[in-house]
Amino acid sequence: MKKLAYFTALILFYFIAAVLLFVFLFSILSFLELKFGIQIPFVEVVENRGKVHVPFIGLNINVPFNYGVLIMWSAMSYYTIYFYAFKEFLKVFIEKKVFESKSLKRMRFFMILNLVPLIYILGFSVSFLVRGIPVRLEDDYFIVFAHVVIAFLIYLYLDVLKKGKYVQEENDLTI
Repeated sequence: MKKLAYFTALILFYFIAAVLLFVFLFSILSFLELKFGIQIPFVEVVENRGKVHVPFIGLNINVPFNYGVLIMWSAMSYYTIYFYAFKEFLKVFIEKKVFESKSLKRMRFFMILNLVPLIYILGFSVSFLVRGIPVRLEDDYFIVFAHVVIAFLIYLYLDVLKKGKYVQEENDLTI
C-alpha cells in the first residue's frame, strides 16, 4: 500500500509538471502571437486574450496578458514543487531505514511547503484590509486551513522521527 501511494504521488507529480510546462509554453507562445503576429498552431488571440486549443481533449485555455499569468505560473510552480516534496515525503515510508537525517530533511521541507499558503493568504488578507476592501471567507481559506492541518500532522510525525533517530543512535552506541 505504501508503494502504491508513492507511485501515485510520482504520477501526480509528473502530471502537474507536464501541465505546468504546457501552460507555460503556450502562454508564452500566445504572448508572442499577440506582440509579433506570428501564427502559432493551436493558439489564437481574441480581444487581447490568448486562447489555447488543446486538440485531443477539446479543452480551451484562456491566457490573460496581465499579472494574472504570473500568479498562475507561480501557483502552478508551487504545486509542482509541492507534489515533488510530497513524493519525497512518501519515499520515506518505503525506504529500509526511516530514522535518517535525509528523511528528516525531506519531511521538514514538506512541512515548510505546507506553511507557504498560510503566509500567502495572510499577505493577501492584509493587502485587502490596507486597501479598505472587506475580506471574505471563500474557498481559498479552506485550502489554506487544509495545508496548515497537514503541516501540523507532519510536525507531529517529524517529532516522532527525531525521537526515533535519537533512540536509534543511542542503541547503535551500546555494545
